[in-house]
Amino acid sequence: MTRGAARPHPSWRGFLAFSQPGRAAVLAAILTVCAFAAVSRDPYRQAYRAWREADPTLERDAAAAGPALSAAIDRVSNQAARYSAALAEFFARVASDQEQRLAFLNRARAAEPKFAPQAAQVVASEIASVRHSLQVYGNDPDPGIQQVRGMLDRENAALAALASALDGEQKAAAQVESATNAEEQARLKSLTQSQDSVTLARQQVSEANQEAAAWSEYYRTLSNAARGVAPAPVTPPVTTPAPAPAPEVRVPSATITPLPLARYAGAWTYPMSNGLFHGLEPEFVDLVVHEDENGRVDGTLFGRFKVSSGDPVIRFDFSGEFQNKRDQVFPLQTSDGAKGTVELIPGPAFNLLEIDFETEPKPGKVRQGNFMLVKK
Repeated sequence: MTRGAARPHPSWRGFLAFSQPGRAAVLAAILTVCAFAAVSRDPYRQAYRAWREADPTLERDAAAAGPALSAAIDRVSNQAARYSAALAEFFARVASDQEQRLAFLNRARAAEPKFAPQAAQVVASEIASVRHSLQVYGNDPDPGIQQVRGMLDRENAALAALASALDGEQKAAAQVESATNAEEQARLKSLTQSQDSVTLARQQVSEANQEAAAWSEYYRTLSNAARGVAPAPVTPPVTTPAPAPAPEVRVPSATITPLPLARYAGAWTYPMSNGLFHGLEPEFVDLVVHEDENGRVDGTLFGRFKVSSGDPVIRFDFSGEFQNKRDQVFPLQTSDGAKGTVELIPGPAFNLLEIDFETEPKPGKVRQGNFMLVKK
């Protein structure tokens, strides 16, 4: 992975509109250029600039600086996570747009009315019969025969007009069938291309998430190096004599958790739109988490929820010691004296933190909540 290198984008193709085959081809060319236009690139571009401008000399300074640099590393790491999350969201929205187009392309084709050649055959047979009768009766002077001949003349003219109309209908039906077949071929071709586009977009989402994890590990290693934390010893191959045990390395209490403390500490907030929650829906939530050099943590949460009745506001404080596990659980106490627990769960991206709290029941008070916060 090369930091700062532009990521290649897949070759997207737009879906085809179907009214005429020629127009579909023109729209395909236009939509190939504009396939990304519906989804704005601005969020991940801004996140990328913020990341690159956060501290351009970070890696160079890490070689000479000490523990004081770890805060700057955490800040840059957070910007990198924001960029990867924004990029993944961009490709997820592109995939969603393409899937909506697939629904259009997958529509059932309505049955087209077809021309019945039997009708023309029947009319031709009737014309032949009428004309044969005209020849049989000929110029017979019998008045009754002449009346029959007049009727046959009129029938012959009507059948001739009907035959002409059927001929025109047959030609039109052939043109419609040809155009419909061309349209169906274009639809199937565009359907395949759009399916490939969705697959590529989903792959880009996965790659962006993998890149976020890789950058997180990179900055964690860089932070450890700045603070002088030795890496874990590598187990030698079994075919060689085992080396003498490495001297025990005292790991600072700030790194007791398997993930960087920046995944828990800091200021967090509930997003204004597209927030994730389970149970009561938050209107707003602000969380501040502090940690000290001894591995202790204290935090404050203040939030308001959408409730049908009762007090929608909750405020609680919590404190405790970080444990050597991914999810951290601490005792809490609300502003009105209720006790409970709060769990801090690192989210799928570096700048996401899931909160799950529960308190003892009090009449008219919020007693539990589960939602995802974004780091400020």
